[in-house]
Amino acid sequence: MEEQRHLGVWDYVVFALMLVVSAGIGIFYGCRAKKLKTAKEFLMANHSMSVVPVAISILLSFLSAISVLGTPAEMYFNGTQYFMHSFGMMLACVITSQVIVPLIYPLNLTSGFEYLELRFNSKWARMTGTCIMIVLLIVFMGIASFAPSTALEAVTGFPTWVTIVIIVLVSTFYTALGGIKAVIWAEVFQGVVMLVGLLAIIIEGAIRVGGIDRVWQLNKYYGRIEFFE
Repeated sequence: MEEQRHLGVWDYVVFALMLVVSAGIGIFYGCRAKKLKTAKEFLMANHSMSVVPVAISILLSFLSAISVLGTPAEMYFNGTQYFMHSFGMMLACVITSQVIVPLIYPLNLTSGFEYLELRFNSKWARMTGTCIMIVLLIVFMGIASFAPSTALEAVTGFPTWVTIVIIVLVSTFYTALGGIKAVIWAEVFQGVVMLVGLLAIIIEGAIRVGGIDRVWQLNKYYGRIEFFE
């Protein structure tokens, strides 16, 4: 029996639900807030969000399609040494939570660029930081949107540009309507779907190969298991 290499009906249902629910979250918070009158309401949700959804949203901000597609490919070709960067990431989180956040949070700013203006007493510092970030995000989001769109084209036949347009439109829609609350809860929902999907891939892959022990043995045999080298 030939192995199925294309999406089935339920795959399309999940994909459509991702878009519909994400857009629906934006509509919900847009209608609930009536009108987001201030920058703090739109960008900061008046500091009313709880820790868990915010933490999940921040986590998802670091898990773009580049990470989801690139990390397995990196380890497949070059081994598990890539895992060592996690220690640097953990150290960065500790420094940020213990040094940067206590410095920035009490200032009650809506943007990190405001801090640049306060720190250097210059609007040009703020404008420079803003422009650099705009260029950075345009390049990053282009790659982050292109990667999953290319993967989706391989299994569905959808043109890459169509998927990119859909992603951009839906993201812009729920962000513009619901502000940061919609963004956070949409990312929580998307994170749950991503987690379920990744677990399904790991479990199904391990079952097909013959178990986690077999997976480990194969990787060790082909020289992919290497730490602290």
